[in-house]
Amino acid sequence: MSIATAEIGRPRRGRLYIVIGAILAVLAFATAAGLASLPLLQTSTSGTRVVVAKNNISARTKIQASDLQLSAINPAPPQAFLELKEVVGKGARVDIPAGLPVTANLITTSGDLLSSSDVAYLPIPSGYVAVTVPTGEQVGVGGYVQVGDRITMLATINTSIFGATPVSVVRTVFRDVDVIRVGPASTQSTAQVTSSLTLLMTGCDSEYLFWLLNNAVLKYTLESFTDYAATPTQPDPSCPKLSSAGGVGPKEVDKRWHFTTG
Repeated sequence: MSIATAEIGRPRRGRLYIVIGAILAVLAFATAAGLASLPLLQTSTSGTRVVVAKNNISARTKIQASDLQLSAINPAPPQAFLELKEVVGKGARVDIPAGLPVTANLITTSGDLLSSSDVAYLPIPSGYVAVTVPTGEQVGVGGYVQVGDRITMLATINTSIFGATPVSVVRTVFRDVDVIRVGPASTQSTAQVTSSLTLLMTGCDSEYLFWLLNNAVLKYTLESFTDYAATPTQPDPSCPKLSSAGGVGPKEVDKRWHFTTG
């Protein structure tokens, strides 16, 4: 081989080495990028493991660990939980179908929303009592009254019971009455129209209520949740003790609600 031919071959081999080196560099970069993005690809494919209902969970029941499992959801819904312990022991606000993510808006920490079989006692603050009143479809807003709702009570009464000229009068007698149970203790579902409501009120108001139950016709209206007052946690200053109730009759009832003078 002549010197001229050898000189021509060296640049060609050099260019070949450069091309091969560039290809190897591109392959190395692509491999590194692929390895770096692998966790992200796995997450986007499998989703985030969140708490879901393992079986159907009924409304107003306490959620057990056996009702839950972790499942990969992509994308994870807002207000989802990542650990079972965050949900166990809470109450279901509504029916939660199996497989549905359990989110914060579906559960509550309040015992007021649990069925009576899930708590040892009714949520009655000091100085208050639970009173059960009859209800029905037309009396109790078609059965829409549920645990945790607030109702207003109206009384229709003939004023002759007060010794006045007989006339039928309607008065709103109680507002913002807290419903703490619907139906008897054995009822597990409030889906059907029930026969009774258990209400929270002071011992003094309960005397007035029983007088009205015996002498008037009571019906209920359902209040908007935006108008609910805070659930009482302390005794009512107007009736701080159960012993504060001193008995009522027509005179006290008429004085309070003015059936004969309104």
